[in-house]
Formats: sequence, structure tokens, C-alpha cells
Amino acid sequence: MNKPIIRNDLFGINKTPFLHAPEKPFLDENRQHCLRQLQTFVQTRGFAAIAGRPGNGKTALVRYFAESLHKPSHKVIYIPFSNLSENDLLKDICSRLDIEPPHFKNKTISAIQKRIANIQPINPIIVLDEMQNATTRIMDAVRLLANDNFDAGSKLSIILIGTNEFFDKLRLAINESLTQRITWFHRLSELSHEGTEDYLAYCLKAVGAEHQIFEKNAVKLIYDLSGGSIRIINKIALTAMNHASTAESTAVLLEHIHTAKDQCLLITPEVRR
Repeated sequence: MNKPIIRNDLFGINKTPFLHAPEKPFLDENRQHCLRQLQTFVQTRGFAAIAGRPGNGKTALVRYFAESLHKPSHKVIYIPFSNLSENDLLKDICSRLDIEPPHFKNKTISAIQKRIANIQPINPIIVLDEMQNATTRIMDAVRLLANDNFDAGSKLSIILIGTNEFFDKLRLAINESLTQRITWFHRLSELSHEGTEDYLAYCLKAVGAEHQIFEKNAVKLIYDLSGGSIRIINKIALTAMNHASTAESTAVLLEHIHTAKDQCLLITPEVRR
């Protein structure tokens, strides 16, 4: 799909909304609770796990939290999984900690543990994203990172992020050793109908809108089509505003959402799984 052309003058905005996340993410009650729990978690350290549907804003929320931390007291290492192997993961962590990685896994883990101990009282926070793609070997390596003198208290914080399938993996017996070490679990929920309306208004206000641009029935259809997924809401809203601009409409109407739905190739609510 070509980049939408939004008529800022029609909508009374100063830049295009929904292309990029606002500097401060939208925080409904579930996301506010998640932030509060993260703040408590990094003080006690250990393992935390966050899961949710793709496009729910998990990564953006944790990134916002990480950027809010006092930098001299915390060192954040963010690693997104794609096809990382166990060795790639450990080498990446070594690189971020300025360690020359040894040739063997056990020595590499020991070197990471030693480095973490040496930089105390700085709190290293390792954020591992897309954990639903992690193999059992990787999950075991993650567990071993905090295995040094575990009973005396962890010297680092590890935040694991993934889709709901990640929590399914944690329930498997083979991953029980890691699951037992996780002290805080949080499932990031989809936005409600009211939350969707508030999110649209929040993003529009961030670009200078002073009035409601999306009609009520248009908001309802956006919610029905997206299921409350922030990424899909953004996609529909941006495309619908493009169609409204083409029609020189100062409001986004139901017909613009229907057109956007077809263009975005969305699954209809009746057949979504």
C-alpha cells in the first residue's frame, strides 16, 4: 500500500497521525498497571514475562519504561529474536557488556555473570523480545544467566516479551525451570471499545486535533475490525483518513472505514480466530 496522503488542513492537524507511536504511549488501566509493576520489578530484579496479541504495544510500552529509568543506575540491553541461535544470543549480550565472548557456552555464561557482578550496583536489564520464537535451548540459556548464586538474590533483571504463544511455551514441562524463576507475569490486553475511542482521540490530540474526527459508528467498526489491536487500529485509521481526505471530508465516516477494511485486507469479526 502506498503511503497515505492526509489532508492536514481538512482535519486541523499539524502532522499525520497513526504513522508512528506517540512519544508517550497511550495508557489505559491495564497498561498503567503494567508500568507500575515493572517499576516494582526492577527494584527486586529477577525474571518478568509479558505476553499479548501481536500489535498490542508490548515492545513500545517496555521501551517507554526503559527510557524513563535513571540511566546511571540501569543498563538496558534490548534483543529482538528473529532466528537467533543460542550462541548468537550469548555473543550479543557479551557485545553489549563489552566482553570478548569465550569459545564455550558455559564459559560465556560465566563471563556474563562475572561482568554483571562487577558492574553492581548498576542494574542490568536484559529485554528479550519475540520470545515465542525462542527455542528450548535459548530459554535454558536465559535461565542460566541468572543462575549465579541465585538464592542470594539476582543481580540483573530479565524481561521476556512474547505473544500469547510464549505463555503456552512456558507451561511446557521442559521449560519448568525457567517458569519457576519468573516472579511476575502480565498479559497485555487488547483495547476495549471505550479504550479504542480514547486511543484515537489521544493520537489525534498529539498532532494538534481539537475536535473529534472519527464518527461514533466509525469508531465502533474500527473496534470490531481490529479487536482492540493497536497496530490494526493504526492501519485502519490511517487508511480511512486517506479516503476521507480524497473525498474532502472533514470527518472520517463509516463508509471510509468500509473502504479501508477492503484495502487493508482485514479479517471480518465473524471469522477472526
